[in-house]
Amino acid sequence: MDFFDLTLPLRPGMPVYPGDPEVRFSAIRTHETDGYQVKQFCMGSHSGTHLDAPRHFLAGGATLDEYGVDRLVGPGVVIDCRPPAGGGVAFGRGETAEPAVVDAALLRERMEAFSIPAGSIVVLWTEGAPLTADAGEIVSALSPIIVGTDAASLDAEPYPVHRLLLGQGILLAENLQGLDRLGPGPATFACLPLAAVGADGAPARVIAWR
Repeated sequence: MDFFDLTLPLRPGMPVYPGDPEVRFSAIRTHETDGYQVKQFCMGSHSGTHLDAPRHFLAGGATLDEYGVDRLVGPGVVIDCRPPAGGGVAFGRGETAEPAVVDAALLRERMEAFSIPAGSIVVLWTEGAPLTADAGEIVSALSPIIVGTDAASLDAEPYPVHRLLLGQGILLAENLQGLDRLGPGPATFACLPLAAVGADGAPARVIAWR
Protein backbone atom coordinates (compact mmCIF):
# COMPACT_ATOMS: atom_id res chain seq x y z
CA MET A 1 0.00 0.00 0.00
CA ASP A 2 1.34 3.43 -0.95
CA PHE A 3 0.62 6.52 1.13
CA PHE A 4 0.67 10.11 -0.13
CA ASP A 5 0.75 13.28 1.95
CA LEU A 6 -1.27 15.94 0.13
CA THR A 7 -0.66 18.62 2.75
CA LEU A 8 1.08 21.93 2.13
CA PRO A 9 3.43 22.45 5.10
CA LEU A 10 2.57 25.46 7.26
CA ARG A 11 5.43 27.92 7.62
CA PRO A 12 5.79 31.60 8.52
CA GLY A 13 5.41 33.94 5.56
CA MET A 14 3.83 31.35 3.27
CA PRO A 15 1.40 32.65 0.64
CA VAL A 16 -2.16 33.15 1.85
CA TYR A 17 -5.38 34.04 0.07
CA PRO A 18 -5.53 37.82 -0.48
CA GLY A 19 -6.94 39.48 2.62
CA ASP A 20 -6.39 36.50 4.92
CA PRO A 21 -4.13 36.76 8.00
CA GLU A 22 -0.45 35.99 7.53
CA VAL A 23 0.99 32.82 9.03
CA ARG A 24 3.22 33.69 11.99
CA PHE A 25 5.14 31.50 14.45
CA SER A 26 6.41 33.02 17.69
CA ALA A 27 8.64 31.49 20.36
CA ILE A 28 6.87 31.67 23.72
CA ARG A 29 9.21 29.36 25.63
CA THR A 30 12.70 28.29 24.59
CA HIS A 31 15.15 25.63 25.68
CA GLU A 32 17.75 28.28 26.43
CA THR A 33 15.61 30.26 28.89
CA ASP A 34 12.91 27.83 30.03
CA GLY A 35 14.28 24.33 29.47
CA TYR A 36 11.52 23.47 27.01
CA GLN A 37 9.98 24.88 23.84
CA VAL A 38 6.50 26.24 23.12
CA LYS A 39 5.52 28.13 19.98
CA GLN A 40 2.48 30.25 19.29
CA PHE A 41 0.91 29.72 15.89
CA CYS A 42 -1.10 32.62 14.44
CA MET A 43 -2.95 32.09 11.16
CA GLY A 44 -6.33 32.26 9.51
CA SER A 45 -8.82 29.42 9.44
CA HIS A 46 -8.07 28.90 5.73
CA SER A 47 -4.27 28.85 5.85
CA GLY A 48 -2.34 26.24 3.90
CA THR A 49 -4.15 23.00 3.13
CA HIS A 50 -7.54 23.40 4.79
CA LEU A 51 -11.18 22.42 4.83
CA ASP A 52 -14.07 24.82 4.27
CA ALA A 53 -17.30 24.25 6.18
CA PRO A 54 -20.68 25.70 5.12
CA ARG A 55 -20.30 28.46 7.74
CA HIS A 56 -17.54 29.93 5.55
CA PHE A 57 -20.16 31.35 3.16
CA LEU A 58 -23.49 30.71 4.87
CA ALA A 59 -24.36 32.61 8.05
CA GLY A 60 -26.42 29.73 9.40
CA GLY A 61 -24.28 26.97 7.90
CA ALA A 62 -22.76 24.04 9.77
CA THR A 63 -19.32 24.38 11.32
CA LEU A 64 -16.55 21.82 11.03
CA ASP A 65 -17.13 20.35 14.50
CA GLU A 66 -20.62 19.32 13.38
CA TYR A 67 -19.14 16.77 10.96
CA GLY A 68 -18.24 13.31 12.24
CA VAL A 69 -15.12 11.51 11.11
CA ASP A 70 -17.27 9.40 8.79
CA ARG A 71 -17.60 12.55 6.66
CA LEU A 72 -13.83 13.10 6.59
CA VAL A 73 -12.50 9.71 5.46
CA GLY A 74 -13.49 7.50 2.57
CA PRO A 75 -12.98 6.28 -0.99
CA GLY A 76 -12.75 8.71 -3.84
CA VAL A 77 -11.04 9.62 -7.07
CA VAL A 78 -8.54 12.10 -8.46
CA ILE A 79 -9.70 13.62 -11.75
CA ASP A 80 -7.03 15.18 -13.94
CA CYS A 81 -8.84 18.26 -15.18
CA ARG A 82 -5.81 20.43 -15.80
CA PRO A 83 -6.58 22.83 -18.65
CA PRO A 84 -4.57 22.23 -21.84
CA ALA A 85 -1.08 23.75 -21.94
CA GLY A 86 -1.31 27.46 -22.57
CA GLY A 87 -4.98 27.31 -21.61
CA GLY A 88 -7.27 30.26 -21.94
CA VAL A 89 -7.89 32.37 -24.98
CA ALA A 90 -4.98 34.18 -26.64
CA PHE A 91 -5.47 37.79 -27.66
CA GLY A 92 -3.64 40.10 -30.01
CA ARG A 93 -0.39 41.92 -29.33
CA GLY A 94 -0.44 43.94 -26.15
CA GLU A 95 -3.36 41.99 -24.70
CA THR A 96 -3.22 39.23 -22.14
CA ALA A 97 -4.76 35.77 -22.35
CA GLU A 98 -7.82 34.88 -20.37
CA PRO A 99 -6.83 32.78 -17.35
CA ALA A 100 -7.28 29.04 -17.67
CA VAL A 101 -10.43 27.63 -16.07
CA VAL A 102 -12.04 24.23 -15.65
CA ASP A 103 -15.40 24.45 -17.42
CA ALA A 104 -18.20 21.92 -17.79
CA ALA A 105 -16.98 20.55 -21.13
CA LEU A 106 -13.47 19.89 -19.87
CA LEU A 107 -14.63 18.35 -16.61
CA ARG A 108 -17.18 16.12 -18.34
CA GLU A 109 -14.51 14.87 -20.75
CA ARG A 110 -12.02 14.05 -17.97
CA MET A 111 -14.66 12.29 -15.84
CA GLU A 112 -15.64 9.82 -18.56
CA ALA A 113 -13.12 7.20 -17.44
CA PHE A 114 -14.50 6.95 -13.90
CA SER A 115 -17.58 5.64 -12.15
CA ILE A 116 -18.11 7.93 -9.17
CA PRO A 117 -20.76 6.78 -6.69
CA ALA A 118 -22.55 9.21 -4.40
CA GLY A 119 -20.72 9.78 -1.12
CA SER A 120 -17.27 9.79 -2.72
CA ILE A 121 -14.42 12.21 -2.13
CA VAL A 122 -13.77 13.96 -5.45
CA VAL A 123 -10.35 15.57 -5.89
CA LEU A 124 -9.83 17.87 -8.86
CA TRP A 125 -6.28 18.20 -10.16
CA THR A 126 -6.45 21.64 -11.77
CA GLU A 127 -2.95 23.12 -11.29
CA GLY A 128 -4.60 26.13 -9.71
CA ALA A 129 -7.33 26.73 -12.29
CA PRO A 130 -10.72 27.65 -10.80
CA LEU A 131 -14.00 25.94 -11.68
CA THR A 132 -16.69 27.73 -13.62
CA ALA A 133 -20.25 27.74 -12.31
CA ASP A 134 -21.37 25.10 -14.84
CA ALA A 135 -18.50 22.82 -13.82
CA GLY A 136 -19.65 23.25 -10.23
CA GLU A 137 -23.09 22.00 -11.21
CA ILE A 138 -21.55 18.80 -12.59
CA VAL A 139 -19.57 18.21 -9.38
CA SER A 140 -22.67 18.90 -7.29
CA ALA A 141 -24.64 16.25 -9.20
CA LEU A 142 -22.13 13.61 -8.05
CA SER A 143 -23.28 14.11 -4.42
CA PRO A 144 -19.76 13.91 -2.97
CA ILE A 145 -18.99 14.32 0.73
CA ILE A 146 -15.82 16.33 0.04
CA VAL A 147 -14.53 18.12 -3.05
CA GLY A 148 -10.79 18.77 -3.09
CA THR A 149 -8.55 20.92 -5.26
CA ASP A 150 -4.90 21.87 -5.52
CA ALA A 151 -5.99 25.47 -6.13
CA ALA A 152 -5.99 28.10 -3.39
CA SER A 153 -9.73 28.47 -4.02
CA LEU A 154 -12.16 26.19 -5.82
CA ASP A 155 -13.58 29.13 -7.75
CA ALA A 156 -13.34 32.91 -8.04
CA GLU A 157 -15.48 35.82 -6.88
CA PRO A 158 -18.51 35.85 -6.59
CA TYR A 159 -17.82 32.19 -5.64
CA PRO A 160 -20.85 30.42 -7.15
CA VAL A 161 -19.27 26.97 -6.73
CA HIS A 162 -18.46 27.58 -3.07
CA ARG A 163 -22.01 28.70 -2.43
CA LEU A 164 -23.53 25.78 -4.33
CA LEU A 165 -21.47 23.00 -2.73
CA LEU A 166 -21.31 24.41 0.79
CA GLY A 167 -25.06 25.03 0.57
CA GLN A 168 -25.48 21.28 0.10
CA GLY A 169 -23.32 20.48 3.12
CA ILE A 170 -20.36 19.38 0.99
CA LEU A 171 -16.98 20.14 2.56
CA LEU A 172 -14.19 21.63 0.44
CA ALA A 173 -10.50 20.73 0.75
CA GLU A 174 -8.29 23.41 -0.81
CA ASN A 175 -4.57 23.97 -1.34
CA LEU A 176 -3.73 20.29 -1.75
CA GLN A 177 -0.28 19.45 -3.03
CA GLY A 178 1.43 16.38 -4.48
CA LEU A 179 -1.35 15.33 -6.85
CA ASP A 180 1.31 14.79 -9.50
CA ARG A 181 2.76 12.02 -7.30
CA LEU A 182 -0.62 10.48 -6.56
CA GLY A 183 -1.88 10.77 -10.13
CA PRO A 184 -5.43 10.35 -11.41
CA GLY A 185 -7.65 7.45 -10.43
CA PRO A 186 -9.28 5.88 -7.40
CA ALA A 187 -7.77 6.29 -3.93
CA THR A 188 -8.85 6.46 -0.30
CA PHE A 189 -8.58 9.82 1.45
CA ALA A 190 -8.45 11.15 4.99
CA CYS A 191 -9.09 14.89 5.32
CA LEU A 192 -8.58 15.72 8.99
CA PRO A 193 -8.97 19.37 10.07
CA LEU A 194 -8.18 20.77 13.49
CA ALA A 195 -11.02 19.96 15.90
CA ALA A 196 -11.89 23.63 16.40
CA VAL A 197 -15.35 24.35 17.81
CA GLY A 198 -17.42 26.73 15.69
CA ALA A 199 -14.88 26.79 12.86
CA ASP A 200 -15.83 28.01 9.38
CA GLY A 201 -12.70 26.21 8.21
CA ALA A 202 -9.40 24.92 9.59
CA PRO A 203 -5.97 23.78 8.47
CA ALA A 204 -5.98 20.04 7.79
CA ARG A 205 -3.70 17.08 7.26
CA VAL A 206 -4.84 15.37 4.08
CA ILE A 207 -3.47 11.98 3.07
CA ALA A 208 -4.35 9.41 0.43
CA TRP A 209 -3.52 5.77 -0.09
CA ARG A 210 -4.06 3.12 -2.72
